[in-house]
Amino acid sequence: MRIAQVFFLALLAATTLPSVAASLSDVVMVNRNSVVYIKVEKAAEITGAVTEQHGTGFVVNQDGFVLTAAHIVSSGPGFQVEVRGAEGSREGPLEGMEVLYENSNFDVAVLRFKNTAKQRKAVSLGDPWKVAEDATVYAMGFPGVEEWFHTEGKLSGKGPKGSWNTTITLNPGMSGGPIFNTEGKVVAMVWGAVSTQGIAGINRVLPINLLADALRITGGIAPGGSPPPPIPIQGIEKSYRFDETQNSLGGLQAGSRSYSRTFQSEPGFKIVDYKYVAKSANNANISRIVLSPDGKVLTVDFSLTSGPVFDQWRGWIDAEVLTRQVKE
Repeated sequence: MRIAQVFFLALLAATTLPSVAASLSDVVMVNRNSVVYIKVEKAAEITGAVTEQHGTGFVVNQDGFVLTAAHIVSSGPGFQVEVRGAEGSREGPLEGMEVLYENSNFDVAVLRFKNTAKQRKAVSLGDPWKVAEDATVYAMGFPGVEEWFHTEGKLSGKGPKGSWNTTITLNPGMSGGPIFNTEGKVVAMVWGAVSTQGIAGINRVLPINLLADALRITGGIAPGGSPPPPIPIQGIEKSYRFDETQNSLGGLQAGSRSYSRTFQSEPGFKIVDYKYVAKSANNANISRIVLSPDGKVLTVDFSLTSGPVFDQWRGWIDAEVLTRQVKE
């Protein structure tokens, strides 16, 4: 009887005592390989010069879907050429990624590793509604040139659009990174430091309940959300190259000439997204890129300018349009 009483008391204590909060080092140990260094290369529209920018993301399911900040892949001059990611370390092997979804309103994007055969370690999602306003939170990411960085702080009130303020100093490169609670679950995404007149040191994060649309696309479910629909983006990538040189107008004034190139989708497919990339260009202007309503025809209109007879220079373009196509 005494043994039974001791067992019952031990069981009661185990079920009623609060759980011990996980330390920052514990959370890093479990989740580091789910945090992704994201490197984006862009080409200038006219010169084709390539520049780089980077940020942080986190894996949300084993099929390689990653959440990050939209401005990592869409901000800055030039056109996106390549997006790659490395798991757990800036110095890890970079793998090709594709952009599936962007929402500038909440600054969120969905990426996916192109190697879908490899299973990835995903984070666990927590419930932002249960997070206290002064809760301890952990951040991880890749600021500046750091190989890896993690830190902790407190939530410190509410910001615009349902965002949270935090005492964590969020440096460039950490945008799109995960914010963990003390249970080791992601409850928010890094938005970034905010420059506000008369106020210094404001750093904001977005609770994941605001990112419900992005999470449904990835196959994750935001707290209180409904089961996700099938992922709609499946298909092929196809690039269309075009080049032209113009130096035939040799009068007393510089002269321009207009051109148009038309590209057909692959048989049985339709174009659902496209990006223009200039490899080399001089005095070239892309006036418009038009996709037909049925997604079957993509038209690129551009102009080239050459110099006058007494100061001859050519206009040229060597470029391509990258497309994503899905079956009809």
